Amino acid sequence: MLSNMTYRGVVACVSFVVVAGCGTAPQHVPPSSPIATQRASNQIIGTRAEGTAKELLAKGERALLAQRWQEAADAFEALLAGDPSSANDPQVLYDLAIAYEGLGHREKARERYREIVRRFPTDANARNALVREASLDAYLEDWSALGEVGKTILARADADPAEKMLGLGARGLARVQAGDDTGASRDIHDGLNLMDEHRYGATGQLPVAAAMIKYADGELRRTRSEKISLNPPGPDFLQKLETRCAHLLEAQSAYADAIRSVDPHWAAMSGFRVGEMYRKLHTDLMLIPPTEKAKTEHDKQLFYGIMRVRYRVLLEKGLEMMKRTLALGERTGAAPVWMKRAEAAKIEMERALEEEKAVIAKFPFTEEELQKALEIMKKRAADDQAKANKK
Repeated sequence: MLSNMTYRGVVACVSFVVVAGCGTAPQHVPPSSPIATQRASNQIIGTRAEGTAKELLAKGERALLAQRWQEAADAFEALLAGDPSSANDPQVLYDLAIAYEGLGHREKARERYREIVRRFPTDANARNALVREASLDAYLEDWSALGEVGKTILARADADPAEKMLGLGARGLARVQAGDDTGASRDIHDGLNLMDEHRYGATGQLPVAAAMIKYADGELRRTRSEKISLNPPGPDFLQKLETRCAHLLEAQSAYADAIRSVDPHWAAMSGFRVGEMYRKLHTDLMLIPPTEKAKTEHDKQLFYGIMRVRYRVLLEKGLEMMKRTLALGERTGAAPVWMKRAEAAKIEMERALEEEKAVIAKFPFTEEELQKALEIMKKRAADDQAKANKK
């Protein structure tokens, strides 16, 4: 049978790998530490667990190793309530936070991680706690907190390349959300360089730190794309549309990399964003009014019909991405919040496609006729562009 100290190290390491999927394994308090000495044999009776301090500690660690999260949380909570010395053991606090994460109690887990960083900044568990808090801040979409934890990670002299990459991703993503394009671009660029230098995610799945960098890169490029207004359409409309689509494709490429994350939460977020980009572009294009050449009601109907036929593919691409995201959620059970968003977006896009078909059906021309008119317009545009190039 494993000794108590050896067992604690195994539990901490395995639980961290299972829940976090990135970073370094937590270090245990050495046996020489006063905190690690055998605790009193007094019986502790908690709401859901009881035993001596030593028994509760062993029970919690066994449950943690087996991913019996509620049993682990009950044991550690009883231990902290009944044994004052445990409150000064960062490993116990860390193990409890891991149990809370397993239960989906992310706010409670984050508070414990923050407590470790605040009270035991030089302990090895503080490094791991910062890594876990960054993931939770992103999950909770607390961008301000994510930026702060990124700064804290980057300020540590002992941060390794993976932690630096996480810090850059956290601060970069927070800056994107705050509208700091320049600062975000700098952090993301530095993070991508670290990825290339150390070949993080070069083959197979991406660690969380790398996925965060890629997601932040996608967010940066998406916001740049959506800042380009297409309405009202001026003489530079085609140039603007081309630039916006270029940013969209760059963002899609970055999100596609993030989808390879070991943590399905980042995959779900990225899949949703790709679908949302296509839906947003379709919506913005459909708001464009008819040109001045459309004098009659028939001309306006023709304009709207052609626009719907021409850009419907964007809505179809967005819908397909939402379906893939939902399929991912069904396989992994991850990111329920993003699954709800994806389901709502899917329903909205399906309704929009049905409405478009209904609108076209009311026009005095068929969809085939609209397709022919569209091809004629494309040819004229190509000819005009060719003449302009010659000039």
